[in-house]
Amino acid sequence: MRYLINNHLQEISEDTVAGPQDEVLEFLDFEQAEEFCVDLRYRRELMRNLKESISCCKIEMLSDAIIGTLLIPDKQSPLSSSISLLFYFEKQHLVIIDDLKHMDTIRSHLMGESFSSIQDICRFFFEFMESLIDGDMVFLQNYEKRLATMEESLTDMLPRELKVNVVAGRRELLLFNSYYQQLMDMFEILSENINEFFPEEYSVQFQRLVARVDRLYDNTQMLREYAYQIREMHQAQIDLRQNDTMRILTVVTTIFFPLSIITGWYGMNFNYMPELQHPFAYFILIAVCAVIVIGEIWYFKKKGWL
Repeated sequence: MRYLINNHLQEISEDTVAGPQDEVLEFLDFEQAEEFCVDLRYRRELMRNLKESISCCKIEMLSDAIIGTLLIPDKQSPLSSSISLLFYFEKQHLVIIDDLKHMDTIRSHLMGESFSSIQDICRFFFEFMESLIDGDMVFLQNYEKRLATMEESLTDMLPRELKVNVVAGRRELLLFNSYYQQLMDMFEILSENINEFFPEEYSVQFQRLVARVDRLYDNTQMLREYAYQIREMHQAQIDLRQNDTMRILTVVTTIFFPLSIITGWYGMNFNYMPELQHPFAYFILIAVCAVIVIGEIWYFKKKGWL
């Protein structure tokens, strides 16, 4: 589908007459893009990007065109879903290329109210780039609240459940960290404007985007460290519980160790053990064992081991 960027987005139909100065926005799928690039000056570069799988955000500044790819993580489920697209930008002609899975989502986004009144195609492209990070600061703030909830629930959540949540969170943050790093590189290249593709004032605008993405990048770094600290706190709690268990087992073993010695001593098969012939030997032995156990318990409590 093709649209004129002329005070408002106007779909180009069979009856629409486009002048030489009109600026055009076009949406293509991969099959249509292969037909589209047949007569292009940079056909080889575009075909190379079409054949490669989109695995990152990158941009190529050619002498009078721009080719780039975008891999945008889905904020709802970043580990399993993402939007991948390719764009080709000549003077007065911006082409968005995507598979059919996300075409409607991208088109509805770019047809939204914030884009409909843009009169200049360079401004449209800039607003499109800026929309890639719209709401991301709020998203990261919500992520921080999610981590804080995990921290508060350290004693309530099951160890395995908490470990899975923290590990998944760190992987998601690593994904966004890499995403912002790639966007930062893209915006820096655009701000340099080495091919003078954009008007001069856009260098400052793209440099402003670099600063915004840099803050998002730093925020994801901080959140990754926070998630790591939560994991360390969780591991420390597990270690404390294991230490408590080992201390209790050690105390119990220590309490019954003298009784085991007495049992082994009087279990020896000697004929002449005078204590065995005493009429109250059994009760005396019970009293001795009780005194030993009570004395050990008192000592351990005094030392704070129980």
